[in-house]
Amino acid sequence: MAFHLKLKCTLALTLAITLNLAATSQAGLLMVQTYQKLGEKAEAAKKPPTENKVYLDKGKVRIETGTMTEQYFIYDGEKKIFFTVNLKDKTYMEMTEKDFSEMFSKMDEAKKKMEESMAKMPPAQKEMMQKMMAKMMPGGANGPKTTYKKISSGEKINNWSTDKYEGERDGVKHSEVWTTTPKALDISPTDFQVLLDMAKFFEKFSKNLEGMMGGNGKNGLDGVPVKTITYNEGKAEFQTEIKEIKKDAFAVSLFEVPAGFTKKESPMAKMGADHKSPKPKG
Repeated sequence: MAFHLKLKCTLALTLAITLNLAATSQAGLLMVQTYQKLGEKAEAAKKPPTENKVYLDKGKVRIETGTMTEQYFIYDGEKKIFFTVNLKDKTYMEMTEKDFSEMFSKMDEAKKKMEESMAKMPPAQKEMMQKMMAKMMPGGANGPKTTYKKISSGEKINNWSTDKYEGERDGVKHSEVWTTTPKALDISPTDFQVLLDMAKFFEKFSKNLEGMMGGNGKNGLDGVPVKTITYNEGKAEFQTEIKEIKKDAFAVSLFEVPAGFTKKESPMAKMGADHKSPKPKG
C-alpha cells in the first residue's frame, strides 16, 4: 500500500503540470519541477525542495523523481503500458489499463466494506477510522472530486503571468493553483496526445488525480498549472512548481526498459489479480 501511495502522489504531481502541455513534432520536451513539503515538520527538517524531471517525446513519457532516485517511470502511449524501472536491482514492473481497473475496483470494494463497518462505530472511533482511510485509500473510482474557482489574475510565477484558483473538495479547501497558457510557456499544441492518453489512463480510476490536473475549463480550472499548494485539514501540506521547460532531442533508449533487466510482478497488478473471481469448478 505504501508503494501505491508513493506512486500515486508522483503521478498526480506529474499530471498536474502535463495535461495541457504539448511537445512539438521536431523535438522532445523536458520539464523540471520541484516538490517541497510545507508545515511545521518541513520547517523542522529544513530540507530543500526535491526535483522531478518529465521527458516527453514520440508518444512516450519518462518521469524521474528526486524522492525515488533509484527508480524511474515510463508511459508508452502506443502500447498503453506504464513501466516502473528499478536501477538498483535491475528489474522492471508493468501495469496495463486492465491491471489498474481491477486494482481500483478492489480498493473501492474494500472501502465500501469499511464504511459499512464504521456505520456501527461510536462517533470518536468512526472519525479516527475515516482519517485512517483517507491516508490509506485516498483515491479510487468513487473518490471525492475537486472543483475550482478563479480568485485573481496577474501574479508572476517564474516570469509567467498567471491566474490563481482555489480548489475545494467536499466543501473544504484542498488546493491553490496558479495556471498560465501554453503560449506563455512557448509550447505549441500540435503533438500532445500521449499526455491526454496518460491522463485518461489514470483519471478514469481516480477522482483524486482528476482533481489535480489542469484542463480547458474542466472542473473550473483553465490553463497549465505552474504552481500548486495542496492543503490537508486546513493546513498547507506540500507545494509543486515548474522551474524550467525546454525543447531537446532525446535518445530512443531514454524511453525504454534497459536491456538485461528482469521483469518482476507488480504488487499493484497482483492486487488486481487477487480480485478476480475464481473460476467455477467442474
